[in-house]
Amino acid sequence: MTPFYKFASIVMRILMPICYKIKVEGKENLPEDGGRLFISNHRSMVDVLIIGIQTPKTPFCILAKQELFKNMFFGFIIRKLGAIAIDRGSGDISPLAELEQRLEQGENALVFPEGTRSFDGKMLRFKTGASLIALQTGAPIVPASIYFEGKLRFRRRITVRFGPEFRFEKVETTEGLPAPAILRAARKEMTQNVAALLPQPETDAEPVQQENKEGESES
Repeated sequence: MTPFYKFASIVMRILMPICYKIKVEGKENLPEDGGRLFISNHRSMVDVLIIGIQTPKTPFCILAKQELFKNMFFGFIIRKLGAIAIDRGSGDISPLAELEQRLEQGENALVFPEGTRSFDGKMLRFKTGASLIALQTGAPIVPASIYFEGKLRFRRRITVRFGPEFRFEKVETTEGLPAPAILRAARKEMTQNVAALLPQPETDAEPVQQENKEGESES
């Protein structure tokens, strides 16, 4: 853990509970060590902070779209926090190799399989990127969910839930990618594990694709 990450973690652990009423459930499912792949639905820009502060002793690395690094200030911050840039749609899977190395070094990784934020709370269809990471690394997977009503505002109540970890057997192929059927099966299981943590009236186990129109113990 770098000094910058440690400092930022301390600041966020103080700031986030001031900005939002955060309720965390399933703390018993949080691992004491690293090397875990966390997957979660995606509601807001602060999701990564809210999940990240729950494991203060283990740093998180995240995959962030290349465009975010072009902003001078924000790009500097996420680089210092150890984010890995990924050029979506380019077919370049080298960032996945770096993420795998980070997991092997004991860091946790956080991935939002939807690929973008849902602004109405309904879970979007998972993309196969997260299942590819899980199958290629064989890392234990910790499902998580973030739920709040309406738009994210100051002092909004946010519920974060963590489910029991699970994992897939590591798949190694000579062609570099698992078979499509294996990827689809993994994606389905990941979808079901995250959906089970959300209020059931708000989502289905197999969510439909939506258009992106634009986030009991108190911490």
